[in-house]
Amino acid sequence: MSGGENARLVGRWGEALVAEYLRRQGYKLLATGYRCRMGEIDLIGTRNGILAFVEVKTRQDDPFGQG
Repeated sequence: MSGGENARLVGRWGEALVAEYLRRQGYKLLATGYRCRMGEIDLIGTRNGILAFVEVKTRQDDPFGQG
């Protein structure tokens, strides 16, 4: 598996985790991987009348630590 392909798989995995988290928090997901000429928005959801645009960053290493 190439490095780019692996990064895409890790990215999709991270987006799926965040999508599930948002659903459990009561968000209704309207779109995933929304693309337009300006770029891509990973997740778009709504909860309590608020529209949320979510960018997911998934990393394989831990350069900033766990906190």
